[in-house]
Amino acid sequence: MGNSAEIEGGPHPENRERPAVETKTLSADEFEKLIYKDGRSPDKRFVDPERGGVFKYFDLSKLTERKMTKRDLFYPVVKFQDTIVGLSELERRPDETNVYWMTFLSIDPEYRGRGCASRLEEEVFKFAKEKGFAIESSGYSPEGWKKLKPLQNRLAEKYGVRFIDSEEIIG
Repeated sequence: MGNSAEIEGGPHPENRERPAVETKTLSADEFEKLIYKDGRSPDKRFVDPERGGVFKYFDLSKLTERKMTKRDLFYPVVKFQDTIVGLSELERRPDETNVYWMTFLSIDPEYRGRGCASRLEEEVFKFAKEKGFAIESSGYSPEGWKKLKPLQNRLAEKYGVRFIDSEEIIG
């Protein structure tokens, strides 16, 4: 699943053009190939933020160890000029085959406030509708509680996707 739109300006405010933004959902295998382009070491954008990564909640070890732990994962992304600027993770609940946790949603700090999170959320719900599964939130940051919770409820209604809302606020 994927779609294109435009984003305000990109990372540099002086850029007046509205470049295309793409959203799509990758399988874990597709995502792993994308971040291990050289086959050995990951793109530094996807390492722990303390080591220079840009995605606050992404856990690289969860992706690389998924086959041992038998995790079923998908990665909705927002791409701007072939660079992933928004990332989410969907993990199948072990006790329910048609329910996926949205374990996190993270936007590159340079692209925050430009609608990337909204586009990423929309991709999550479009993908869930296409695949016929429900979405369960796993918790919210205080900021996410205010911004994302209402959006998720609207998108669930728009796409006819069952949404299981977590009331948990983290951090």
